[in-house]
Parts: sequence; C-alpha cells; structure tokens
Amino acid sequence: MIPKIQHFRHASLQTVGALALTLLAAAACTDFLAAKNPGAVEEPKVNDLAYVNLIANGPVYAYQLAHTDVTYWNAQLTDELFNRAVFVEEGQIDRRELYSDMTYINAFLYAPMQRARFLGEDGARRLKAILGDTASRDLRVARSLAYAAMSYVDLGEMNCVTPIDVGVPKSSDEMFADAITRFDEAIAIATANKAFLQTQTPANPNAVAAADSVINLSLVGAARASLNRNDKVKAVQYASSVPATFVFSAYYTDNTTGQRNRTYERLTLGSNAYLFNTPFAAMASDPRIPRIAGTTGRGGTPLSPPSYSTFNNTVAGAAFAPVMSVRIASGLEAQYILAEADGPTPATLTFVNQRRAAGLQPAVTLTGDPLMAELRDQRSRDFYLDNHRLGDLRRYKQFYNVDLFPSGPYPGSTSGQIYDPTITCWPLPTNEINGNPNIP
Repeated sequence: MIPKIQHFRHASLQTVGALALTLLAAAACTDFLAAKNPGAVEEPKVNDLAYVNLIANGPVYAYQLAHTDVTYWNAQLTDELFNRAVFVEEGQIDRRELYSDMTYINAFLYAPMQRARFLGEDGARRLKAILGDTASRDLRVARSLAYAAMSYVDLGEMNCVTPIDVGVPKSSDEMFADAITRFDEAIAIATANKAFLQTQTPANPNAVAAADSVINLSLVGAARASLNRNDKVKAVQYASSVPATFVFSAYYTDNTTGQRNRTYERLTLGSNAYLFNTPFAAMASDPRIPRIAGTTGRGGTPLSPPSYSTFNNTVAGAAFAPVMSVRIASGLEAQYILAEADGPTPATLTFVNQRRAAGLQPAVTLTGDPLMAELRDQRSRDFYLDNHRLGDLRRYKQFYNVDLFPSGPYPGSTSGQIYDPTITCWPLPTNEINGNPNIP
C-alpha cells in the first residue's frame, strides 16, 4: 500500500493543537473566516477510535519520506556518489566538510528522520491508549513501533549523537540499544497478532502474511542494530529466523514532489551526481551497479541497483521511475549479517561466491581477512544506494579498523581541497543546538 499524503496530514499529530487554536481564533474574529479543514483531525478527536487507521498510517508515510532523503545524502557523504558541483553545500557534503549551520542537514536529514521517529513512537502510544487491552495484539501498534525502531537505527547510523525530544544527546550505541527495545516489543505484539489470527475460522492468509512481514522487518532491524553494537551473538539470534526470500520495501509515487523518491529526483531528473571518482566506477561489468554509458553528459549516472523495484538485472540497467519501491530490509541482509558475525568460515565463502555469481564474477577461494574484505565488497554492491553504506563504513572503522571512507585530495579540486578525515557522521543542526538546553 502507498499511503496517501492526506494520511500524513491526519497523522501529524504534533501539529493538531496549533491547528485547532488557529481555527478557533479565526472564528472568534469573524464568522465568515471560520472554516472546517477536512484534511486535519480536530484536537478533541485525536484519540477517537475512528482515527486509528489514520494514526497508524502516519509513521509509514513519515518514514518513507525521511528514508529517501537520508539515503541520497548519506550516499553522497560516503563513497557511493560523487557530486557534480551543482550547489555549494553538496560539494561540502561530498568532501565531508560539515557544519551545523548547513541548511541541508536539518531540511533533508535530521528533521525528517526525527519526525518519523516521533510519529512512530507517538502513534504507538496513542494507539495503545485508544485500543486498550487489544493493543497488545494489534498489528498497527507493532508496525508503528517497528518504524520508530528503524528511525532509531537510521539516526544512530548517520548522526554523531542524537537527542530524543530535547533530551541529553545519545551515542550511536545507545540509539541502537533503544531500537532493539522497540523491535522486541514490535515482535511480541506482531507475534500475538499472528497467533490470534490463526484462531479465527477461516484464518485470513493476507493478515497473517502482514504479521509475518512486521515480525521479519523487526528481526532484520534488530539484527542490524545488534551488529552495529558489535553484539554478534544477538545479531545471529535475530537474523537466523528471517526467511531468505523476505523483502520489506518503502513505496514512492509522483503525485506530488513530496512523494518523490529523492534518488530518482536527483539522478534521473537532475543528474546531480555520478559514479566517477568512487570505487563503484570500476564495477561496470556488474549488473548490480548499472550506469548510463559514456564519460560525458549524463555518462556515469547510476541506474537502478538491486534494492529498487526498477532494477532489471542487466549490465545495461534500467532507469529509476516515479512509481517504484525501495528495499529497506530483507532476508539477503540477514544472510550478510550472519556471514559478518560468523567470520571467515566455509559457509561465508559459499555465500560470497553466491553473491559473486549474482555480479557475473568468478568464484574465489579466499580465507581469513581477504575473505571478509570480499564479503564487504559484495555487500556494497548488493546494497548500493539503499542507505546501508554509512552505517557499514562506521562499523568497519570502529570495530575492524578498516577505513573505507574516501580520503586524500578531492578529485578535480584546483585549490587543495581534501576529504575531511575527521568526519564520519553528521553533526546536529543549529536549531537543535540552540533549542535544546541539554546539549553541552
């Protein structure tokens, strides 16, 4: 289902109070200015049972909106894209020359993902209040918690520190721990939902499949968060239960610019970045890293990689499209998590060669560190442009002493510009720093 933009307006509950006050003030001044807004929930009705589905849809839309922005800008911050020097801040992001007062940080990354996190948590809280005893087995509650938890993971991977609701900034490790707590609750509720559905005669197979989807999303998310904490035991526990065929996606349309996928918008419509000057430029024979042919004009501009529904599994590739989905969790990711946690075992070698075959590469007979390096390389290809890379690079550097961030002179610079080696995460934006008394 692609949530309509109206659902987000309904579910943006933090704005309801201000809207209600505005309408009341207008009515008090003159009758002819009084208006009933059909696209908003009036404040007294926020916890009305009739609005349960609208509240539940809010986290879905908010996360999809945030995820596409974070995906694109994290790709430019790492080594997945090279900026075409369209705007000043984009070149700075590409060089990891980051400042808190940059407009892009709050507009495209911090505010959207914090909004998604808030709507997931606030939605779950409101749904619990409305549904009462049945909330413990209601899939809408589980889904809201799972989306909130995914937001915690994304914030932990991208930010140096993250305050929650004007609180004391949390480290990435704390954010991942908080994500796991929410994933665990989502798993418990979705499992209870599935058990209840299976007592019905006849059981609704689509409803059961929906419960499984939320369970597996939460298992993959919890495994990812655990791996980011270097807790490989828990990562294996979560990932080992995920079916290999599982896929969970975010969906996009072109009804409004706000519903567009940012990667489609910046690469297909705008040609704002390309593969040149990245390690992915050398992967031209791999169908997972397709690009427009040539070296001039639009040459080198990425086409749809595997996580996008427009991927056609050919070296020539296929373009991104307005109406498409993007994979955000999968059984494939669970397999990668298991392989990284297990280390350079024969099973890891078998998996690596399976993924090399997907990239039209011959099998290898590697062991030890070279095998794990090849696993990292295959992972970069399979999850190209889907918001895994920044978290991966930070994890490799922190726990394995492997630094894959771009370094040295910035390509094309005539003034001695370099990649900033000290920055591997996004700073807090100025509005959070100024408005949060708990930030040192």
